[in-house]
Amino acid sequence: MDEDQKKKARSGFPDLWGGLWLVLAALLLESVFYALLSDLGSGLQGMPLAALARLCAQALLFTGITRFTHATYRQITHDSPAGIGVTLALTLPVVGLWSAAALLFSSWLIALLQWVWPLSRQEQAWMGALADPGLATIVMVCVMAPLLEEMLFRGVMLRSFLRRYPPTVAITHSAAIFGLAHLNIYQFVNALVIGWCLGWLYERTRSIWPGVLLHAAINSSLLWWPDPDVAAGTPADADPLGQPMLWVLGALGLGAYVLGGLFMRSWLGAPGGNDRAKARQP
Repeated sequence: MDEDQKKKARSGFPDLWGGLWLVLAALLLESVFYALLSDLGSGLQGMPLAALARLCAQALLFTGITRFTHATYRQITHDSPAGIGVTLALTLPVVGLWSAAALLFSSWLIALLQWVWPLSRQEQAWMGALADPGLATIVMVCVMAPLLEEMLFRGVMLRSFLRRYPPTVAITHSAAIFGLAHLNIYQFVNALVIGWCLGWLYERTRSIWPGVLLHAAINSSLLWWPDPDVAAGTPADADPLGQPMLWVLGALGLGAYVLGGLFMRSWLGAPGGNDRAKARQP
């Protein structure tokens, strides 16, 4: 196999199994960085320390993948003929609707999940950190995490999946892997829904920047307006089935998701390119 063939083969990395292995590698690296940062006396603990360890692991993994695949920064972040400003302007209504949807829908979803699977003591302590986030937590959760996660999960993984699978399959695969990377059932289900929206945005625009904006807005809203039980680190004792207001919030959130999807479908037009056809070209 000559050098050009090697580069072409590497440019298709990862496939679904490769994506799952990357998540496993990220989790292992996260554990290593968590231990190293703890030993170095970084001054962080709990959620801020875990967030920093995750960011370090994802940054290292992203660097390794880009060197392996020879993908450029432009290809990963904004592989579209439209300018970044135009892309953001066109997707801003969708970002606004889906940010509101995530805040409303997650209130219902997390309450339901906590009722079925009560929080462990460790999860209660970690979730309790949401009640009083420090500057380090705000920067990592609201700025760095959206940027690095979108570059890795959409710019690298979904970009490759769209060259291999039909769009719906590719987006679903990437959303599931995005959910698995969050390690617990509460974040998995929420990240699965949000990951599907982020994936659809990328598939339509071929740019990570609308997703970064949406991701940052969602993380910020969950940090600044957390569920009271989650923020206090206490389990939800009340049966959510008997709380009409929660169901109203869930319905409003679902409606905002649908409205945003309809707007994007009609306003943004056809998705970007036939990637599987491009991938087959010599």
